[in-house]
Amino acid sequence: MELKHAADREAAQLYARCLGIGSALAFALIAAELAAYLTGLVSPYVPLQRLPALWGLPMREFLAAAQVPSGWGWLALIGRGDYLNFIGIALLAAVAGFAYLCALLRYAARRDGIYALLAAAQLLVLIAAASGLLNSFAGG
Repeated sequence: MELKHAADREAAQLYARCLGIGSALAFALIAAELAAYLTGLVSPYVPLQRLPALWGLPMREFLAAAQVPSGWGWLALIGRGDYLNFIGIALLAAVAGFAYLCALLRYAARRDGIYALLAAAQLLVLIAAASGLLNSFAGG
């Protein structure tokens, strides 16, 4: 796809830069969290010895047997090695929203209402999906 207007290229490049920076930061954080977990610097919530017995269980049974929360309940266990990596994963999932926010701000500064509205709508859908709000519409 060829962008003919300089303003369109500028917005696309900003979006791509935001995606690149956010992804690099998230991957670096994930690597650091994995190193902390693997070295034992941060102890896991579910002991490693228990994992082989739990891996074959269906999700609901696993959650009950390991006594771990579902949904956003992982935030309460963020200091444990097996949940610490969720921060990096959540950051990686939020990178697209960050890039849309960058684009939205650029479009708003240029007073490009239609594109700003589209970026805002995409950002709202991402936020609604991440919040779990859309699960109520899907019977979740």
